[in-house]
Amino acid sequence: PARTPRATRLRRRLDSTSGAQRAQRAVRACRRHAREPRRTASEGMAAAAFKETPAEAANRIRKEFGQRCCVCVLGGTAFHGKDSEALVHAIASALCDALGPQAAFVTGGMAGVQEAFAKHCGDGSCVWNLLPEGQASGYGVGCDIHAGKDLEERKAIFGQLGDVYITVEGGPGVSQ
Repeated sequence: PARTPRATRLRRRLDSTSGAQRAQRAVRACRRHAREPRRTASEGMAAAAFKETPAEAANRIRKEFGQRCCVCVLGGTAFHGKDSEALVHAIASALCDALGPQAAFVTGGMAGVQEAFAKHCGDGSCVWNLLPEGQASGYGVGCDIHAGKDLEERKAIFGQLGDVYITVEGGPGVSQ
């Protein structure tokens, strides 16, 4: 298959580094993100100056991922199908093995499908949990990143962020 110039550059860069080096870069990026001071209105910025559109937030987050493919994972907050949880575990494991640090796996920080994916995606160094300001995923894996003041804004950002979306189960909220 034909490769785009971006894909070719990414392949060369990935081929020149070991899996351990790529994982260390992802962990460093997560730690760097956690150390960076967040802009908040309470720090003296006017609320209007802090406000960013969903497109601006998605672009800001994409820059943090660099050349990685952004794989967004969403689904129900509870499993209803008898094989759904095992399917999510298998998808997470297979994608992590196949793509590893070439991809940024992004969840919305919700229970159910997203949490199961995050916890079964390797060591979690390629997992990012996108949450509204002031919230935490509580997963214990991945890096929590913040954008949007509430769930509705976070969903709008999530919708503009991904290159690929994986959906397992879910209702009306997932279909948006």
